[in-house]
Amino acid sequence: MFEIEGRGGLGRRGTWTRSGRTLSTPLVLFLHRSGRPAPNYAEALFVSERSEDPRFQVRVSGSFFAPRIGNHADDLPPVKGMPLSMADLEVPEDGFAGELSILVGESDLTRASRADAVFLANGPEFERSPREFVAAMRRLRESLGPAKVAAVTGLASPSNVSILVYAGVDVVDSSRMMLDSTRVLFHTSDGVVPMSEADRAACGCPACTTGGDLEAHNDHALHREVLLVRNHLAHGRLRELVERRLANAPWNTAVVRHLDLREYDWVEPYTAVAGGAMLAYSHESLHRPEIVRFRRRIRERYRKPPSARVLLLLPCSARKPYSASRSHRRFRDAILATANPSVVHEVIVTSPLGLIPRELERFHPARDYDIPVTGDWSRDEAAIVIEDLSAFLAANRYDAVVAHLGAEAPIVDEASPDAIFSTKDHPTSEDSLVALTRTLDQVASSVRPVAKGARFAEEMSNLARFQFGDAGLGLVEGATFRGRFPDVRVLRGGQQLAMHTARGMLSLTLTGGEVLSKKDAYWVEIDDFLPVGNIFAVGVRDAAREIRPGDEVAVRHEDEVRAVGTARLGWREMKDLRRGKAVHVRHVLERPP
Repeated sequence: MFEIEGRGGLGRRGTWTRSGRTLSTPLVLFLHRSGRPAPNYAEALFVSERSEDPRFQVRVSGSFFAPRIGNHADDLPPVKGMPLSMADLEVPEDGFAGELSILVGESDLTRASRADAVFLANGPEFERSPREFVAAMRRLRESLGPAKVAAVTGLASPSNVSILVYAGVDVVDSSRMMLDSTRVLFHTSDGVVPMSEADRAACGCPACTTGGDLEAHNDHALHREVLLVRNHLAHGRLRELVERRLANAPWNTAVVRHLDLREYDWVEPYTAVAGGAMLAYSHESLHRPEIVRFRRRIRERYRKPPSARVLLLLPCSARKPYSASRSHRRFRDAILATANPSVVHEVIVTSPLGLIPRELERFHPARDYDIPVTGDWSRDEAAIVIEDLSAFLAANRYDAVVAHLGAEAPIVDEASPDAIFSTKDHPTSEDSLVALTRTLDQVASSVRPVAKGARFAEEMSNLARFQFGDAGLGLVEGATFRGRFPDVRVLRGGQQLAMHTARGMLSLTLTGGEVLSKKDAYWVEIDDFLPVGNIFAVGVRDAAREIRPGDEVAVRHEDEVRAVGTARLGWREMKDLRRGKAVHVRHVLERPP
């Protein structure tokens, strides 16, 4: 049984209940030999023969051609012993797959469906083909689901274990540490060097400070990195650690690029729509699933407020949300000084998100990302803005485009040659702000003013649609809004449907959940029980395919909405897992006594 406790895309921190033990993942199986026991800190052992050691043990059973007989539930079956190039060669098998299974080729997927944990064979061979490693992980996860514990042996090192976990691996082993120790190679989280080039005095691990041997150091380096990975998973920061490790080896970068550029449709459903700070410091940050999803939703779900007639492009700020920054308060003052501010639509130009409409500035990751603000744009960053702005203007028609920008101006000029540039020297200088007011007056003077309440209703519709798709429009249709942004209640017919808060999302009430349920969107189908607290995966029958971790959902049985809350798992995890919290419940249906 597996339960998720923290996540980073495909990577997850969890507990694996196995043989009466509760094991934390990501987990290292440390080699345990009669002449060299596993270190004391090892939580689980990889053995060729079982010992009296009380720790969890996984035993290898040899190959198909030279099996070692065993009948323990934690024995791996004899492996085919075939390289990747011959993975699907027909080899006679007894048709039995135990609770631990080995996946060599696609023909093994059916047998592995009965297993609790699945080990990818030929781990060291994946070093020659990062593409095949990613393909193998996708086959495993898509065919067997997220409930299976995924393991790979012979591949993990301190410098790549974060990448393995990010790709969905739950269990690794220390065999590479043993092999590289015999090769006199010194491992750290930053890579591997010959022992002759290592500075053991700078290491500080117990083995190096007490004169321990090289294998003891390498084992400890792997253990320490796994603990660091667990910590980053617990805080939703695994991707940041992964990006720091990309420089360690071309293999690391290749795996992440395959995941980002070729496997987005597989990775994205496991990626949360809400979270904490996002440090977007590297080139690879441009392709993070959260970033790509936001940009795609701008194209697919977003439309400008119908009454907005003038597009105003503004630079980003280091402080989030932008409206809390000094520069954007000054921009706002300049807009309000015009004769017709209600027809102006503010959109922020930024990397790596491209374009952020003002009403979405609190939606993750717009309110959470952090980048170096230097005014320097790479070609890739510029290409994102050009591509996104061109698509935005094709889908959203304005009477005029005003660009009040600094270093971004040449980029916007390429995408929108007809834009009017209002900056004189620096966007926040007095001359520039006066010019902004004058320019907006000129382009909006003939446009009929829009009532403030009508414009606000349009922006709330945009929020609902961005969060829930077209089904979200049902939440705000005919609604009234009470409160001061960002704390706004959505009301209709005297009933509250939702509440928008500084979190940047609409939180549902039971009535709002009924609206979404009738639209057949963002629902979680449960067994026939009345929730009294959170919904756990064991009680989930099915879930809408659009649900991502962090989404607001309606919990229903048949046509009756019985609770609303925040998804803790993606839709497939809710269906496949039997343990763990599926929905953090906010409101539950109360039956009359």
